[in-house]
Amino acid sequence: MLCGDGLRRCPWAPTGPAALEEHDHRWGAPPVDSPGWFEALSLEIFQAGLARWSIAQRRDGLRRAFRGFVAGDVAELTEDAVDELLLDPAIIRNRVKIEAVVHNARACAGLAPADWAELAGEPPAGAQPPGTVLELTRRSPEAERLAARLKDLGLVFVGRTTAHGFLLRTGVLPGHLAQCFRTGPGTAGSG
Repeated sequence: MLCGDGLRRCPWAPTGPAALEEHDHRWGAPPVDSPGWFEALSLEIFQAGLARWSIAQRRDGLRRAFRGFVAGDVAELTEDAVDELLLDPAIIRNRVKIEAVVHNARACAGLAPADWAELAGEPPAGAQPPGTVLELTRRSPEAERLAARLKDLGLVFVGRTTAHGFLLRTGVLPGHLAQCFRTGPGTAGSG
């Protein structure tokens, strides 16, 4: 989609300022630290069942509520803290998702960035950016493997769809359509 600034973007990008920021600067970019990897997984958990870019509007609230996604800090959240989070209008107030993120923090608090990268895997050789949104949302064998590995580590709420979104979000799989300015040599999301 050609946007007002002359750049071609994926069709969901211009749905609002938060979605545009997410699309242009974070989506498809590999995390640089453990909190970044844990955030990517947690955002995909919160994304489940919602419109793709609706989570972008809640990202700042989620980062605050979940202590910058430092897994060791999130792991310390108590039941009372979870109850308080359910009252926070700046986040997705779903008890199952909140408890899943806290549980997962306890299971992966010791993972280093290299551990996360190994779990996510390498981009598939010759992976091409999808041409349509339908192609982008298809599940992948990489997501099947990742979901199984995450479950083996004791993580919850990490099925194929969440794993696929995580791989797109972190740039392991091409997460931008072929026509998008974010796709191309040397750009995140180019596969």
